[in-house]
Amino acid sequence: MAQSRVAKSLLLGVMAVLGSTAGMAKPQHHLAVGEVELAVKFNPDMRAAADGRPWIEWLRTSLQATRSVTGSFPREQVTINLHASPRGSNAIAFGQVRRSNPPQIKFYVDPNATLEDLNKDWRGYHEFAHLLIPFPGNDDIWFTEGFASYYQYLLQSRAGVVSQNEAWRNLLAGFERGLRDTSGRGQTLRELSPDMWSQRAYRRVYWTGAAFFLRVDTRLRAESGGEHSLDSTLAAFHECCIDQRRRWNARQLIDRMGALSIPEVWQQEYRATIDQRAEPAFADALDRLGISSTAFGLRFSNVAGHRAMRDQIAGPVDRDAAGRLVEIGLEGYDSTPDPESSAP
Repeated sequence: MAQSRVAKSLLLGVMAVLGSTAGMAKPQHHLAVGEVELAVKFNPDMRAAADGRPWIEWLRTSLQATRSVTGSFPREQVTINLHASPRGSNAIAFGQVRRSNPPQIKFYVDPNATLEDLNKDWRGYHEFAHLLIPFPGNDDIWFTEGFASYYQYLLQSRAGVVSQNEAWRNLLAGFERGLRDTSGRGQTLRELSPDMWSQRAYRRVYWTGAAFFLRVDTRLRAESGGEHSLDSTLAAFHECCIDQRRRWNARQLIDRMGALSIPEVWQQEYRATIDQRAEPAFADALDRLGISSTAFGLRFSNVAGHRAMRDQIAGPVDRDAAGRLVEIGLEGYDSTPDPESSAP
């Protein structure tokens, strides 16, 4: 099995080189990133850019960063569909995940975007992160969108395309957007999550969910002395349960992930979230991280324990992989598109 995967990866690597260096544009590229095969399909409006290396290197960087969470990726194949976005939008206008077999990610991108622009756009990391967990159903959309929103900036930092402090600033800015969102204000998360689309309460739901995962992650690390984390829990979940052919909801995922780490942390944070007002609660997590807000911006504590936890969450997990990611970065229906084409 391992030899078969290696042979397949080598073949895909050769195909990627041939496809990207041929004299005429190709409608599809194949490449291997670790154990994952990516089939990159270019919509007709993107064919002229199909031979451009930024697309391949951007996807490689995004997937490598996502693999840093558990050390591998739970899908052996992913299809990427690239469409051109309207002029004047972001490098990535928005993305959508479809959990077919194999799963598909559709991106609407600026055909003229540079590699740097693509790598620094959070949307690519957000969509790949979705595939790290099963879809919990539309009633629990807070769980999957909160999960991807929590990781999107941290994965950029792990990839070396933004600094750790910038990743934390962006995460905190997301929480502030969730607090300021007037849509759905005063409702509980249980009430608002299934009604997110009709009320257009994207920011409130996304970032309330993201704050849940930040609290869980920091508590797991603090209360286990570093033995457990959200990363390690997901790695254990991939080993036991990701391939199970079943439907999951948020409560079932929380129960299973709790059993794989510290049940009380998951249960307590779930109860503190689901029937409370939908708004990001992150003050306790910031205290554990040694991050405070001042009149001059965020202040990052130099206490060793604080620095260590921030490094563990936002720093490269594998130093060799991090070096490769930095080198790449220096070269030249699960997700809801944001109606304003800005950060949710």
